Amino acid sequence: MNYDVVVMGSGAAGLTAALAAAKAGCKVAVLEKAPRFGGTTAISGGGVWIPGSTQAKAAGVNDDVETARAYALGVVGNRAEKALIDAYIDHGPEMVDWLADNSEVQFLLSPPSSDWYPDVPGAMDHGRLLSPAEYDGKKLGTNFDRLAKPREEFNAPGGMMIDLFDLEYIDRLPAPGALWHMARIAIRFVLDKRKLGRGSRLTMGNSLAGRLLRSALDAGVDLFENAPVEGLVVTDGKVTGIRAMMDGKPAEISAARGVILAAGGFSANAAMRKAYIPFAEQHVSILPYENTGDGIAAATASGAAMGAENHANAVWAVVSKRTRADGYVERFAHLMDMSKPGCIAVNKAGKRFGNEASVHFVEAMHATGTVPAHIIANHKFVKKYGMGLVLPGGGKIKEMVVCGYMKRGETLAELAAQIGVDPAGLEATVAEVNTDAVTGKDTRFGKGDTRIDIEIGDRKHKPNACFGPIGEGPYYAVEIFPGDGSTTVGVRIDAECRVLDQDGTPIAGLWAAGLDANSIWQGKSPAHGCNVGPAMVTGYIAGRSISA
Repeated sequence: MNYDVVVMGSGAAGLTAALAAAKAGCKVAVLEKAPRFGGTTAISGGGVWIPGSTQAKAAGVNDDVETARAYALGVVGNRAEKALIDAYIDHGPEMVDWLADNSEVQFLLSPPSSDWYPDVPGAMDHGRLLSPAEYDGKKLGTNFDRLAKPREEFNAPGGMMIDLFDLEYIDRLPAPGALWHMARIAIRFVLDKRKLGRGSRLTMGNSLAGRLLRSALDAGVDLFENAPVEGLVVTDGKVTGIRAMMDGKPAEISAARGVILAAGGFSANAAMRKAYIPFAEQHVSILPYENTGDGIAAATASGAAMGAENHANAVWAVVSKRTRADGYVERFAHLMDMSKPGCIAVNKAGKRFGNEASVHFVEAMHATGTVPAHIIANHKFVKKYGMGLVLPGGGKIKEMVVCGYMKRGETLAELAAQIGVDPAGLEATVAEVNTDAVTGKDTRFGKGDTRIDIEIGDRKHKPNACFGPIGEGPYYAVEIFPGDGSTTVGVRIDAECRVLDQDGTPIAGLWAAGLDANSIWQGKSPAHGCNVGPAMVTGYIAGRSISA
């Protein structure tokens, strides 16, 4: 098979690259290792951090790209490759507008979301995060089943997808307007489930993946699933194609202009995790099992240089897990529950060791060696907010206790015995939290002191949206591990997303985007949306560069 451009991977990076190249007149093929398209993006939040967007300007946000540039460079510090950050800041708004004009992809200004380092000059508390508009999966027609499904444990019961924009309605329940909004979503989901086997109302990352898939199909991109790439074809020093397995048979596909690597990084590669990730044996990634570093391996085998000395080698996430009876490992990223008042995380001594609401909490786990740890709350908390795989309402408490995912104790001492924690230490910690909760000031770790903490807390809880008493038993605990929602180590690229060799020279015919490229933040993300955002912008730049 002969193409102008071959793209490896079908997440936001790969599909954006394919779309940009196809719209420029190239004949494009996308090869996806998994059975369905969408990659990491399909199970992500889908947000993109884009300072200076048209959406922000229309909303009257007082921001400018130079302020954002200064903020990003301030966060990354002296490890920053300025040319890459400049390319991202300059092309981000352009990419969003281009997609709005040339594809099904539409972004909306997200609800307020603070940058992660508010003390760095140029930080903003709103206006830089965009979220994909919801999408009707039925518009994919017969290709709907080719789209990766969202992970059920990240959604409402049964896999019903909830959007960021639905949260305001959930907060207002059971008010009539809010109740009707959520009821319509639930009714549609039930009907879809019977007819289609899944919901057709796509939100967040699944919406973005669906929109990109529809756009790639409309642009004439040839899409091949179950097609793992095994290596690159190099002719006279230039990458001219790929070797892959297609329909279970080896195949070689030529790429006259070149190859774009966007295969999703190495989170499921045990050897690379051991080389780059702290506490690799206990580390739990929430990324797809197909992300085994195939793109990175293909590039390095052809002389590509790896990034080095990043601030961190992944975007960390607190994760819990349980293995179902069918063998599937459910993995839950603890973003919403740990930030709520009445939840603490403790070590073996029964002591807290960090701010549970912080987006940097895994760094506290690494720094103190608290791997694994346990989060603890009482029955009232779990019923109201949920805890891990137990969603708000507490309907799965009994099931999760029976299977061992969640531990239960009538008293703190009883709970401590079940999870191997010092009972006296735990009782002393809870007593201190209960005392501090009277004033709402966490004297130990400052939980709820920053705007980014409060955004995910319970704003109805006073005086601190994130910090409250543990209260009376019974008590519950869930074991948590350091994990990731993205690896950040990849091959080095230049501002055109061309892959660089050991001497810093572009390898002819080879580009990389998304997680296959080394993080433009050097592993220190400035805000929410700094995974999918760079994936799409680097994909856009790569697609435009290869077609030029």
